[in-house]
Amino acid sequence: MSNNHLAVHDSLRSRLAAVNCVVLVDCIRKIRVEGLADNMIAGLFRHAADELESRTKTKDREVDSAA
Repeated sequence: MSNNHLAVHDSLRSRLAAVNCVVLVDCIRKIRVEGLADNMIAGLFRHAADELESRTKTKDREVDSAA
């Protein structure tokens, strides 16, 4: 990949991350309004991250075995 292509890719990734952060912060605010404590919110996000990681690993293994 050319340096220009990498720069464009990094720029797009940065903009996507910024949008996702806004969505996550809004979600956390709404959860707080419902009365859930910060440590419980953190636990929910950790659990979601673990689930995402395990599904990604499973998907990667399926792709690897198909090759």
